[in-house]
Amino acid sequence: MDNEEIEKLAALIKAYELEEIELERDGTRVRLCRRKFSEFGIPVHGAVPHSVGFPPQGAALPTSQRPEPEVQVLTIASPMVGTFYRAPAPGRPAFVEIGSSIQANTVVCIIEAMKVLNEIPSEVTGTVVDVLVKDGQAVEYGQLLFKVRPN
Repeated sequence: MDNEEIEKLAALIKAYELEEIELERDGTRVRLCRRKFSEFGIPVHGAVPHSVGFPPQGAALPTSQRPEPEVQVLTIASPMVGTFYRAPAPGRPAFVEIGSSIQANTVVCIIEAMKVLNEIPSEVTGTVVDVLVKDGQAVEYGQLLFKVRPN
């Protein structure tokens, strides 16, 4: 199953307002779900938590060797295939930089698809801690673009 087929499934979800769709072919299973909102009204899609693992339950480490829990980091993923641009036009400042504070719906980049410039809003609130793609780079659907530390 290739990206084009997955994009067609995503289009079906949107067109028919389906909650989810699942397809299995030749031992490969793909399941796509619509965005779900947290109890605070923040979209969960595109906000994938990444955290550090802890030792198995019951495996106590001495205090000096216990890992510090890592602050949760959220990600912003590309909602489409296209070309990633950090700024609204060549020579203009980037929408966001590392250290920028963003709110839900803050435009963080542009993705050009089929000669259309699509402003991509953040779905999370926090501080940008990493930009994962380069300006002018081709991106895939679901590819991670930014890491954000929630406030």
